[in-house]
Amino acid sequence: MLDEYVQQWSAIQTVRAAGLHLEDVFTTYFGLSGDADELEVQGYLSGLVMLPAPQRDLLAQAINELLDSIGSMVDGAHYSDQDAASSSGYGDYLRPLALSPDHYDFSAPPVGDNSTSASTSPGFVLDTTDAADAVDAVDAVDAVDTTDAADAVDAADASGGGLDDAGLDEHEFRRLHALHESGLLETGPEERFDRITRQARDHFGVSSASIALITEDAQVIKSVVGPIGEDLPRAVALCAKTIERDRTLVIPDASIDPEWRDHPLVAGGPGVRFYAGHPVSTADGWRIGTLCLIDDQPRTFTEEDVQVLRRLAAQVQMHIWV
Repeated sequence: MLDEYVQQWSAIQTVRAAGLHLEDVFTTYFGLSGDADELEVQGYLSGLVMLPAPQRDLLAQAINELLDSIGSMVDGAHYSDQDAASSSGYGDYLRPLALSPDHYDFSAPPVGDNSTSASTSPGFVLDTTDAADAVDAVDAVDAVDTTDAADAVDAADASGGGLDDAGLDEHEFRRLHALHESGLLETGPEERFDRITRQARDHFGVSSASIALITEDAQVIKSVVGPIGEDLPRAVALCAKTIERDRTLVIPDASIDPEWRDHPLVAGGPGVRFYAGHPVSTADGWRIGTLCLIDDQPRTFTEEDVQVLRRLAAQVQMHIWV
């Protein structure tokens, strides 16, 4: 039985490498009597939601039929188990997935995909103007745990980007490689991200909203709207805690929370009371930063609020991937 996140990663890599269009994938999938709607399919192929095994296999079949119809030499999308692969008619044409010390990995890179970077490898064709509609697919769906997806991906073999792997475990080294390869640290503030932080602050009515990138030893602010949010040592950055798990970290009132009341940002300036942050990941599943909300007053944060913050974080991810 193939791990569901490995299967999803296989589909995403195939779509990206072949330059397939979402509408073509969905039309073919729908013709195979697929049950998921277009937003769910788009969410799955963006790594935002997970589909049941029968629907994943139908999508793999749709992708492989499209590759066959255009004569593409890109390796096909994999199926959930050997029975599904055998009955598909494409099982014999798929390159084997080998189990290595790094979990699953292709024995060779996909055709046309020579980098783990979403910015340099052939892109999944996604109109970012539809990002808000696409991320609605995450409603009422548990967040995908990208830890498994990240472990499934064989991130870069080289130590490019000026990183030193001394003292770093393999997982953190690869996460940092993905961050540096994204190019986000070199481009400074960008309006595309500022639009999202403005939307977040205005929607929730908080003092500040920011997008933070977590390097080996620092929090680097990519976008901030409001008075709270600055580059900090990683050891004291709340967002550095947020990337440790693929879920929203919410602190309603840090001043009375035993875990946070003595934190320097709470006990001293800027006197943080409320914090809510959600991780943002690369297309390969590495959590490189966060979208967060900060206020100097305690606040409640409902499950509906969590869903909205997750959708906004998904918009940040889509801009990173595209």
